[in-house]
Amino acid sequence: MRTVRYLGLWALVVGCGSAPEPAVEAPTEPSPVASAPAEQPAPAAGAPSVAWEVADREVRSPVAVPLSPEIQEARAALVDLVSKHARDPANPWAVTHAILALGPDVELTNGQPAIDWLFSEYATVETVGEDSLIRFPSKRGSIRIEPHADLVLKALTEAGVRPDRKVVVQGKEMRVGDLYRGSLRRAWTDGDKTGASSFNDTPWTLQAVATWAPSDLAWQAVDGHAMTMDGYASDVTAKLHADSAFMRDAIAAGEIVQKRRQGIFSYTCGGAHLLQGAAYAVARGFGGPESRSQIEQQMPVLYWRYGLELNTVDQAMKMRPDYRLILTEQKLKFIGHFLESGHKIAAMGLASPQEAQPNLDKAMADLVVVVGQLSAGGILERVGELKPSQEQLYLDFVGDSAHAVRGIDMATGVGVIRL
Repeated sequence: MRTVRYLGLWALVVGCGSAPEPAVEAPTEPSPVASAPAEQPAPAAGAPSVAWEVADREVRSPVAVPLSPEIQEARAALVDLVSKHARDPANPWAVTHAILALGPDVELTNGQPAIDWLFSEYATVETVGEDSLIRFPSKRGSIRIEPHADLVLKALTEAGVRPDRKVVVQGKEMRVGDLYRGSLRRAWTDGDKTGASSFNDTPWTLQAVATWAPSDLAWQAVDGHAMTMDGYASDVTAKLHADSAFMRDAIAAGEIVQKRRQGIFSYTCGGAHLLQGAAYAVARGFGGPESRSQIEQQMPVLYWRYGLELNTVDQAMKMRPDYRLILTEQKLKFIGHFLESGHKIAAMGLASPQEAQPNLDKAMADLVVVVGQLSAGGILERVGELKPSQEQLYLDFVGDSAHAVRGIDMATGVGVIRL
């Protein structure tokens, strides 16, 4: 194979969008995603009934590394940042990241349990027939709540929260399962079409609903679409496969790839969430005949991108040293999501341990270096100073630090995935 070249000085931008010049990422997930306007009012659907089959088999990465003093120090620095900034009761988007990184029992800076606070302060009751369901709005005024559909539900299900967990919403005692049912009735795909704002807005829903779904789950979506869990997983996985085809072709042919927000490059965090959501649903046994193979084919692409993207940001730093802080944060973003994705997929048995080991070990070593650089410069301790004038960069640090903690925990065998 000829050497693959990766063009474009700012090609690293792998997260939630970029500014035209220079290509600086927007926050990891906070910017609200506008829903596509409906041409006609959608017909109502009843509240779905679900016979829960909660994922409770814990699996760990088969290529986990020991928690060395260097890794422990890096993790402690990131946990400190998350603890200071993601437990803010006025920032529900950040709170979901605190749950991801610190666990479901985390308390906020006001002393309240994070989960109870999210539901009591930010959720709403949605009445469907005689049923009361739960919904999180994308935002309330200027407060980001759920910029991607089911961001909260995905964090809760991944953290091991169960559907019968009691919560209070607008003064009414309910259960987390009522959020699941409300999310399910809005979830649909039809080939390359989706009821979400785009396929970029489906991975959180897919992973969340797959976590508690029985093998024969079927439902009627709000717009009249008759759905099955297999069909939903199959369509999202097929979209991931299609939108990364140009990268597989480039690897095979040794061709040049330019990053122009095409295909997978247009997705949040470079498609990391799409990959994780699709892989999880497939590992739970959902999808079509080709779905498992489509996920397995993602792994060479993931490994291929790693060195190319980091080399590109290093080149950018040489040309624009004044953007060193922003570009170093981009490294934190990419490496953290890479570790999280790679070790999750290895734990689920969808990646070859022999191929995963060298790639994931290098990423762990690289993350230690990046966190060390940020710590030595005092950036992690002073990240709050960015908020008034560089809010997007501030939010990047908060969200990406949480994902990096999750990546470290998966990489060291502390973190688990429930199947």
